Amino acid sequence: MGGADAAGAGSGHAPALSIVLTVVDGPPALRRCLDVLQPQTARVATEIIVPYDRWCADVGELAGSYPDVQFVFIADLGPASAVSLPRDHALYDRRRAVGLARARGRLVAMTEDRSIPAADWCERILAVHEQPYAAIGGAIDNRVDRPMNWALYYCDFGRYGRPLEDGPAAYVSDVNVAYKRAALEAIGEVWRESYHETTVHWALQARGATAHGATVFLDSRMVVYQHRAPMSLRDAFRERIAFARGFAATRVAACTTWQRVLYAAGTPLLPALLLARVARHMRRQGRSRTQMAQTLPVTGVLLTGWALGELLGYVAPRPLEFPRVAPRGT
Repeated sequence: MGGADAAGAGSGHAPALSIVLTVVDGPPALRRCLDVLQPQTARVATEIIVPYDRWCADVGELAGSYPDVQFVFIADLGPASAVSLPRDHALYDRRRAVGLARARGRLVAMTEDRSIPAADWCERILAVHEQPYAAIGGAIDNRVDRPMNWALYYCDFGRYGRPLEDGPAAYVSDVNVAYKRAALEAIGEVWRESYHETTVHWALQARGATAHGATVFLDSRMVVYQHRAPMSLRDAFRERIAFARGFAATRVAACTTWQRVLYAAGTPLLPALLLARVARHMRRQGRSRTQMAQTLPVTGVLLTGWALGELLGYVAPRPLEFPRVAPRGT
């Protein structure tokens, strides 16, 4: 996996649960998340793993404050070393892969620092995994009541907002997911270098229900809350382009040239189609007309950025060189 040093690495018997906590926003958000998670480890035998690299080196300064947390420095970025964005999905996916490789628990959960798990999240993970499914995702709600935060939330996580219907799912989010480690190890070649939620879950689904219960399921008992720092429309638009380009690159790797052309040709339709989907999720969740009127226009702008990013990902796979977008407080 490349060079890694750990502070606070555990020893002895394997825990019931490993949590891979992905650094996205950095120390203030990470502290907030760890302060919620640590009390839960007294009730559930849990290890918390925080991979970090040179793009977020200040995370290592928290090791003294959280001696029971494994802070794993990624000295060798491996395939991700060519990325030009310090805040790019390629880096986040590399951090997730390193964390998964370190995990020792029977169950392995993932979230990120800009999310706040519910106070009973760890216990809920154990409860839902009494079911036979290999990957179980949960609900994601928004905690910050600003139009931009709602727009970003619905761009990324609207399908996971409560009320949420439990059942087999085509998609679950790496912001709130837990795996049976045996099933995850069975497809290790898919995520060892870089974790991509879609390819991992496709691989689990392809193995079928006979292999380690390898199906994907949604269960609303697992809940995390999205808590993003303030962000300008300009920065959010650029983020959409970068994230969509990464999504397109993952899709291109598994499709033919003609499929790639068709995907590119369909990108002008995406803003309208995705905005209609967002409106359906808002109605399903009982959002008021006022909130919809405040949120949908901003969401429409961001989804235009997403469509542009997908188009660029299909026709020009090289990453865009955007400057770092730093959070502006919490």
